[in-house]
Order: sequence, then C-alpha cells, then structure tokens
Amino acid sequence: MTNYMDMINGELNRARSIPITYNNHAGSEIALFRADHFPAGVKHAIGRCLIAHALDTGQITKSTKAIVIHGAGNTVSAVKSAVDELSLDLKVVAVIYAETSRHMWQRLEQQGIEVVAETPRIEGREGRLSTVEELCRGNKGYIPLEQHEQPKIIEIQRDTFGKRIAEELSPTHLIAGVGTGGTIFGIGEALKQINPDIQIIGVEGVGSTLSLWRAYLSVAGHGFDVQRTAIKSALNNYRIAGMLTSLACYPDNPPDEWFEIEIDFPDEDNGIMGIEGLGVGDPTKLIMEHVSLLTSVKIITDDETASGVQTLKSYGINAVDSAGANLFAARQLAEELKKEGRKGKIVTIVTASK
Repeated sequence: MTNYMDMINGELNRARSIPITYNNHAGSEIALFRADHFPAGVKHAIGRCLIAHALDTGQITKSTKAIVIHGAGNTVSAVKSAVDELSLDLKVVAVIYAETSRHMWQRLEQQGIEVVAETPRIEGREGRLSTVEELCRGNKGYIPLEQHEQPKIIEIQRDTFGKRIAEELSPTHLIAGVGTGGTIFGIGEALKQINPDIQIIGVEGVGSTLSLWRAYLSVAGHGFDVQRTAIKSALNNYRIAGMLTSLACYPDNPPDEWFEIEIDFPDEDNGIMGIEGLGVGDPTKLIMEHVSLLTSVKIITDDETASGVQTLKSYGINAVDSAGANLFAARQLAEELKKEGRKGKIVTIVTASK
C-alpha cells in the first residue's frame, strides 16, 4: 500500500504535468493553473493524500465500510476518486446543507457518492458535524474523515500544487477560493517562499461569512467604535452582493455582546448556487490560524461566477463554478490595478472541470 510521503511525492510529479495557461487582461498577466485536468480538480492531491494518511495511521481498517465527509465541494469528489483509484471497497457519504442547490447534489450522486442533506444552513458547520457523528454512531464501520481541521491539507497543497506553481511562476498576486483553507494557504505558503510580498486574495460566495469574520478578527481587542466601523464595512460588501444584513449595537454590554449580526439570502433565493465556502458559524481553527495570510477577501456573486464560467468557456475551458469565481476575481483585480496605473502577475486556479 502506498504510504503518505510516497503519495505526496507522486502527486508532486503528477502536478508537474499540469499546464499553466496564460492570458492578459487590463494590462496584467493572468496565469491559470489548470487543475481541471485532474478528475477531482485542485483537491485531487488532498483526497489521495488524506486517504493514504488514514491508512497509515490505522483510521481506515479492514472493518471500515464507509467514509463520511461533511461538505459538497471538490474534496468530497477527491476522496471518492482516491477510493476508486486505490481499489478500496468503501462507500463515500457526503453530508451537505439541506439548502445546497440541486445541481450540486446531483453532481455528487453522479460520481457514486451517497448524499445526506438533513442539516439546515442556519446550523452551520456544527450542524453538519452532528449529522456525521450520528451516521457514524448508527452505522457499524462508518468513520468520519474531517478535512476542515486537518493541518495536513495545507501541507499537501504546499508540497504538491504549490511547489509545482512556484517552480514556474513568481506572481505578485494569488487568487483562490478559501473553502477549507488547504488550497489557498498551502499554495500561498509555497509562493511566499519565492516572493514574501505576494498578495493573497481569498474568494468566497455570498453564502459564506468569511469576510465578516476576517474584518472582526482584524480589530478584535479594539474599542467599540473601531469594531463597529470594521463590521459595518464588511456588511456593506454583503449588501452590494445582494444579501440581507442587519446590525444591532449594544455598547453598554460586555465586549463579547456588543453586536448582534445577521446575514441571510433574500426571500426569493432558494439556496446556495455555486461556491459554498465557510457558510455560517465560527471559522475552523485551521482558518483562524491562517487567515492573517490573506491580504483581502472578495465576495463573488452567483451572476459574477456565471460570467467567469462563460469567460473560461471562451478560452475552451469547461470548468465548475469555483473556477469561474476565481477568474472573475482575477480579472476584476487586473482592472483595479489598471485604474491605479499598475500591472500584476496574477495566478489563479481552474479548480475542476464540469
């Protein structure tokens, strides 16, 4: 059986075969790392290496019947891909939000992944984790695979995709979705080794609250007025993106009770379309420990995501929503740099193919 370090080295060699497509927009060079060449996209290495690690550490044994993961993104697909490629007789179960859009649900089922959609979005990550725990308690041989708090997802992406990109590029900016944090922080760490001044820009969908958390964490410990200003600025970005927000302030309360914040979809929106991101609730410890690497966070709407997907199609690339969001954010950044009289070398990720 292939062990974890062998798998890392194998995935680095595989990553070196991935092309980088270059195009120019608004005077800046945009380099697209073509992870769509992998069946599970940019999460391909994470899925394979996490499975190898679980085998090495004895988390997966002969009595294991199913791996249960919470999330609807490419990591789930990557784990399924790894299980198939390693010929493991295991079922893969994805625990997703009840409101997750139907096309995301169907995409998982088409890969042979069992979908459990019982947890409402309002319960956040903790709600999905509870569902995972219930499934594993109630079904013999079911084990959880917790990628969100696994530091190795950053190590994996740093030592595979990140190392490969750093061998060819020295960009001024990295743009990638945040998600579980592995890709953006792992590739970001690799690129910082060759350019300590690189700007790392996270992309999130409208259903995520990462921008709010980043704003809050940047002023934690400061006074009421400073925190309120940062929170109001972050909420304005959500309103621009079409979300409903409210902020109630209680300056006479203890500091941890100063603000009551709500962010929600308009009534006419039935669910999350494209990039799920953090969702609601507290960020993971993994994200909290690495969020300082981010220069900024861009909220990309469903319409902007669709525009990015169409632009990729004009390049002959048929990619998923997260790739469209990344490209839209990269082109938007190029236009902002042009207004400032600057040019950039921007690298972003074509996360997976459709």
